Amino acid sequence: MRVVVDRDLAEEAVQEAFVRAWRARATFDPSVGPIDSWLIAITGNVAVDLARARARRPPLSASEPDSHQPWAGLDPIDRIALRSELRHALHRIKVNHRIAILEVIVKDRPYAEVAAELDVNIRTLRTRVHYGLRQLRTIVPGAASARAVAPA
Repeated sequence: MRVVVDRDLAEEAVQEAFVRAWRARATFDPSVGPIDSWLIAITGNVAVDLARARARRPPLSASEPDSHQPWAGLDPIDRIALRSELRHALHRIKVNHRIAILEVIVKDRPYAEVAAELDVNIRTLRTRVHYGLRQLRTIVPGAASARAVAPA
């Protein structure tokens, strides 16, 4: 909690830490130190990773006022046009990339949760999001300078 502040993110950090510990169980050496120290170190590393990731992409919050949203100044017709443009752009990228972007970016779901649901490695999901966003930047005019995606 001290590293990530958010309770939900802290729970995600603990879950991810146990997944990493389970995968790295063969590397644990009891002669180096007790298992609880090993688990705390893994949890700390995961928490820092999640905090850094969240800092790069702040979570969407329903409590945020609309004035902070990049599309808040648009009139309803422009919003419809923007949604349509994004919908068409999303359909022009690979299906795996589209699903990854919709789940992780648009719905703001945790990578670990989406990866488990899609039955893929979390690194694979991150790669799909990366390349999907890269493709979208080439498809949508002016998207290279945009930092946020309006909801579809």
